[in-house]
Amino acid sequence: MRARSGPTVEHRVLAVRLRMLRERAGISLRSAAEALDAHPATVRRIERAETGLDARQVGELLRCYGVPPAVAEPIMAGLAAANLPGWWHRWRDAMEGWQQDVIGVESSASLVRTWHPALVPELLRTPAYAAALYRTQYPEDSPARRERRVELLRERRRRMCERGAALWALFPAAALHTRVGDRETMDGQRSALAEAMREQHVTVQVVPMGHPCLLYTS
Repeated sequence: MRARSGPTVEHRVLAVRLRMLRERAGISLRSAAEALDAHPATVRRIERAETGLDARQVGELLRCYGVPPAVAEPIMAGLAAANLPGWWHRWRDAMEGWQQDVIGVESSASLVRTWHPALVPELLRTPAYAAALYRTQYPEDSPARRERRVELLRERRRRMCERGAALWALFPAAALHTRVGDRETMDGQRSALAEAMREQHVTVQVVPMGHPCLLYTS
């Protein structure tokens, strides 16, 4: 079994479908687990996409639920694709656990909403801004690992642009005055934000300092 790096959307969809088929059949977690000669936690992990989809186990569950061949066959045929690692798998050594779940969904989304209460949102950060922030957030990291984190962020943004996904970001104006890195880093970040606002698929909402309303810029 490969090292886990967060489920893809294909994996999540199949996992949810298995849960729905069990519930529709009126089968309890315990009864489903007995069909596998396993603990109920095993079935729960399968349904939450927390473990790989084993063909033998899935086939046994489908038989237990009385799923007809016309429904079961496409599910079985989709297991190989659902078990493939996401593109981000190669960066798993530089990822936090929460990122694996977020990126798994983000990578198939047509619209990504992001925000930060005090800083420029992650997907709008320049490599220099992100690197300066990582030096503070992860002081124990080696320079090589911090660079891996920057590479991952750059790749996320590139893939979003490649598939034409829309980005909608919200952050306070104070973030533009909160120094991260040196002056050159901040100047570069502000310039990158101004450029991003001109992109067709990017919407930026900035909360003005000392003002309850939102300033909309796209």
